[in-house]
Amino acid sequence: NSREQESTTNAVIETAGKKLQYNGEVVKTYYYSTSCGHSTSVEAWGTDLSEDNSYLQGISICNEDGKAYEAELPWYRWKAVISQKTLCNLIELNTKTEIGSLRNITITKKGTGGVVLQIVAKGTKGSVTVDTENKIRGALGGSGYTIEKQDGSVINSTKLLPSAFFTIAKSGEHYIIEGGGYGHGIGMSQNGAHEMAKAGKTYQ
Repeated sequence: NSREQESTTNAVIETAGKKLQYNGEVVKTYYYSTSCGHSTSVEAWGTDLSEDNSYLQGISICNEDGKAYEAELPWYRWKAVISQKTLCNLIELNTKTEIGSLRNITITKKGTGGVVLQIVAKGTKGSVTVDTENKIRGALGGSGYTIEKQDGSVINSTKLLPSAFFTIAKSGEHYIIEGGGYGHGIGMSQNGAHEMAKAGKTYQ
Protein backbone atom coordinates (compact mmCIF):
# COMPACT_ATOMS: atom_id res chain seq x y z
CA ASN A 1 0.00 0.00 0.00
CA SER A 2 2.97 2.33 -0.49
CA ARG A 3 5.39 3.04 -3.31
CA GLU A 4 8.90 1.64 -3.62
CA GLN A 5 11.36 3.60 -1.50
CA GLU A 6 15.13 3.92 -1.51
CA SER A 7 15.38 2.94 2.16
CA THR A 8 13.63 -0.41 1.66
CA THR A 9 15.55 -1.13 -1.54
CA ASN A 10 18.80 -0.50 0.33
CA ALA A 11 17.69 -2.81 3.14
CA VAL A 12 17.14 -5.63 0.64
CA ILE A 13 20.51 -5.03 -1.08
CA GLU A 14 22.47 -4.81 2.18
CA THR A 15 21.03 -8.08 3.52
CA ALA A 16 21.04 -10.04 0.24
CA GLY A 17 22.01 -13.69 0.72
CA LYS A 18 21.76 -13.56 4.51
CA LYS A 19 19.56 -16.01 6.42
CA LEU A 20 18.22 -16.18 9.94
CA GLN A 21 18.96 -19.65 11.23
CA TYR A 22 18.55 -21.60 14.45
CA ASN A 23 20.17 -25.02 14.93
CA GLY A 24 21.07 -25.01 11.25
CA GLU A 25 17.50 -24.44 10.04
CA VAL A 26 16.02 -21.30 8.50
CA VAL A 27 13.60 -19.90 11.09
CA LYS A 28 10.01 -18.81 10.76
CA THR A 29 10.11 -15.06 11.31
CA TYR A 30 6.94 -13.50 12.70
CA TYR A 31 6.27 -9.81 13.15
CA TYR A 32 3.62 -7.50 14.56
CA SER A 33 3.01 -3.77 14.75
CA THR A 34 3.89 -2.40 18.20
CA SER A 35 5.08 -3.85 21.50
CA CYS A 36 4.11 -2.93 25.04
CA GLY A 37 7.81 -2.93 25.91
CA HIS A 38 8.00 -6.71 25.93
CA SER A 39 7.42 -9.52 23.45
CA THR A 40 6.09 -12.98 24.25
CA SER A 41 6.55 -16.62 23.22
CA VAL A 42 4.56 -18.98 20.98
CA GLU A 43 2.79 -20.14 24.14
CA ALA A 44 0.43 -17.23 23.46
CA TRP A 45 -0.80 -19.17 20.41
CA GLY A 46 -1.32 -22.33 22.44
CA THR A 47 1.89 -23.87 21.08
CA ASP A 48 4.04 -25.84 23.49
CA LEU A 49 7.54 -24.47 24.01
CA SER A 50 10.21 -26.72 22.53
CA GLU A 51 13.83 -26.72 21.41
CA ASP A 52 12.69 -26.05 17.84
CA ASN A 53 10.75 -22.85 18.62
CA SER A 54 12.73 -21.55 21.60
CA TYR A 55 14.17 -18.68 19.53
CA LEU A 56 10.67 -17.15 19.63
CA GLN A 57 10.95 -16.11 23.24
CA GLY A 58 9.64 -13.09 25.11
CA ILE A 59 12.22 -10.37 25.65
CA SER A 60 12.34 -6.80 26.93
CA ILE A 61 12.28 -4.27 24.09
CA CYS A 62 13.97 -1.50 26.05
CA ASN A 63 17.15 0.51 25.67
CA GLU A 64 20.17 0.44 27.96
CA ASP A 65 18.43 2.84 30.36
CA GLY A 66 15.42 0.56 30.72
CA LYS A 67 13.07 2.74 28.66
CA ALA A 68 10.93 1.00 26.05
CA TYR A 69 11.89 2.04 22.53
CA GLU A 70 8.20 2.55 21.70
CA ALA A 71 7.25 4.36 24.92
CA GLU A 72 6.21 7.54 23.10
CA LEU A 73 4.19 5.88 20.35
CA PRO A 74 0.36 6.05 20.39
CA TRP A 75 -0.26 2.29 20.62
CA TYR A 76 2.28 1.74 23.42
CA ARG A 77 -0.61 2.14 25.87
CA TRP A 78 -4.37 2.19 25.25
CA LYS A 79 -7.63 2.06 27.18
CA ALA A 80 -11.22 0.97 26.53
CA VAL A 81 -14.26 1.61 28.71
CA ILE A 82 -17.05 -0.79 27.74
CA SER A 83 -20.56 -1.00 29.14
CA GLN A 84 -21.45 -4.28 30.81
CA LYS A 85 -24.28 -4.91 28.34
CA THR A 86 -22.13 -4.25 25.28
CA LEU A 87 -19.31 -6.48 26.50
CA CYS A 88 -21.73 -9.25 27.43
CA ASN A 89 -23.32 -9.13 23.98
CA LEU A 90 -19.91 -9.26 22.30
CA ILE A 91 -18.71 -12.20 24.40
CA GLU A 92 -21.87 -14.18 23.67
CA LEU A 93 -21.68 -13.36 19.97
CA ASN A 94 -17.97 -14.08 19.60
CA THR A 95 -17.87 -17.26 21.68
CA LYS A 96 -21.31 -18.52 20.60
CA THR A 97 -22.06 -19.15 24.29
CA GLU A 98 -25.05 -17.85 26.24
CA ILE A 99 -23.95 -16.66 29.66
CA GLY A 100 -26.85 -14.36 30.60
CA SER A 101 -26.11 -11.06 32.32
CA LEU A 102 -22.34 -10.62 32.74
CA ARG A 103 -21.18 -10.76 36.36
CA ASN A 104 -17.39 -10.69 36.06
CA ILE A 105 -14.41 -11.39 33.81
CA THR A 106 -11.28 -12.89 35.34
CA ILE A 107 -7.81 -13.29 33.88
CA THR A 108 -6.88 -16.81 34.95
CA LYS A 109 -3.57 -17.30 33.14
CA LYS A 110 -0.79 -15.06 31.87
CA GLY A 111 2.34 -15.75 29.86
CA THR A 112 5.75 -14.18 29.23
CA GLY A 113 5.66 -10.39 29.22
CA GLY A 114 2.23 -10.34 30.85
CA VAL A 115 0.28 -11.53 27.81
CA VAL A 116 -3.14 -12.89 28.74
CA LEU A 117 -3.45 -16.61 27.95
CA GLN A 118 -6.86 -17.34 29.46
CA ILE A 119 -9.96 -15.48 30.62
CA VAL A 120 -13.19 -16.68 32.24
CA ALA A 121 -16.41 -14.70 31.76
CA LYS A 122 -19.18 -15.55 34.23
CA GLY A 123 -22.83 -14.62 33.85
CA THR A 124 -26.21 -15.38 35.38
CA LYS A 125 -26.76 -18.34 33.04
CA GLY A 126 -23.28 -19.80 32.84
CA SER A 127 -19.64 -19.11 32.05
CA VAL A 128 -17.20 -19.38 29.17
CA THR A 129 -13.44 -19.91 29.18
CA VAL A 130 -11.35 -18.48 26.33
CA ASP A 131 -7.74 -19.52 25.66
CA THR A 132 -4.89 -18.07 23.52
CA GLU A 133 -4.23 -14.45 22.62
CA ASN A 134 -6.06 -14.37 19.29
CA LYS A 135 -9.26 -15.95 20.59
CA ILE A 136 -9.22 -13.72 23.67
CA ARG A 137 -8.81 -10.61 21.50
CA GLY A 138 -11.63 -11.89 19.33
CA ALA A 139 -13.92 -12.60 22.28
CA LEU A 140 -13.55 -9.04 23.58
CA GLY A 141 -13.51 -7.39 20.15
CA GLY A 142 -16.26 -6.14 17.87
CA SER A 143 -18.16 -2.91 17.40
CA GLY A 144 -19.87 -0.82 20.05
CA TYR A 145 -17.12 0.94 21.99
CA THR A 146 -14.07 3.14 21.49
CA ILE A 147 -10.36 2.75 22.25
CA GLU A 148 -8.24 5.67 23.42
CA LYS A 149 -4.52 5.59 22.61
CA GLN A 150 -2.00 7.19 24.95
CA ASP A 151 -1.72 10.27 22.71
CA GLY A 152 -5.41 10.99 23.32
CA SER A 153 -6.61 9.91 19.88
CA VAL A 154 -9.75 7.76 19.85
CA ILE A 155 -10.80 5.06 17.38
CA ASN A 156 -13.80 2.77 17.11
CA SER A 157 -13.30 -0.79 18.31
CA THR A 158 -12.58 -3.44 15.70
CA LYS A 159 -12.89 -7.21 15.31
CA LEU A 160 -9.93 -7.82 17.61
CA LEU A 161 -8.79 -6.12 20.81
CA PRO A 162 -5.50 -4.31 19.97
CA SER A 163 -3.44 -6.87 21.89
CA ALA A 164 -3.67 -9.47 24.67
CA PHE A 165 -1.33 -7.49 26.93
CA PHE A 166 -4.00 -6.00 29.19
CA THR A 167 -5.72 -5.81 32.56
CA ILE A 168 -9.48 -5.70 33.08
CA ALA A 169 -11.49 -4.29 35.98
CA LYS A 170 -15.16 -3.65 36.68
CA SER A 171 -16.26 -0.13 37.54
CA GLY A 172 -19.98 0.20 38.18
CA GLU A 173 -21.81 -0.79 35.00
CA HIS A 174 -18.64 -0.68 32.89
CA TYR A 175 -15.48 -2.69 32.36
CA ILE A 176 -12.16 -0.91 31.96
CA ILE A 177 -9.56 -2.63 29.81
CA GLU A 178 -6.09 -1.08 29.93
CA GLY A 179 -3.51 -2.53 27.59
CA GLY A 180 -0.35 -2.02 25.61
CA GLY A 181 0.92 -2.68 22.13
CA TYR A 182 -0.78 -3.70 18.92
CA GLY A 183 -0.66 -7.21 17.52
CA HIS A 184 0.18 -10.69 18.80
CA GLY A 185 3.54 -9.81 20.35
CA ILE A 186 5.50 -12.76 18.95
CA GLY A 187 8.73 -12.21 17.01
CA MET A 188 9.70 -8.73 15.81
CA SER A 189 7.92 -5.51 16.67
CA GLN A 190 7.98 -3.42 13.50
CA ASN A 191 7.73 -0.09 15.30
CA GLY A 192 10.23 -1.35 17.86
CA ALA A 193 12.71 -2.12 15.10
CA HIS A 194 12.05 1.29 13.55
CA GLU A 195 12.69 3.09 16.85
CA MET A 196 15.85 1.02 17.41
CA ALA A 197 17.09 2.01 13.95
CA LYS A 198 16.42 5.68 14.74
CA ALA A 199 18.49 5.18 17.90
CA GLY A 200 21.42 3.98 15.76
CA LYS A 201 20.96 0.21 15.98
CA THR A 202 21.80 -1.89 12.90
CA TYR A 203 19.85 -4.88 11.64
CA GLN A 204 22.17 -7.25 13.52
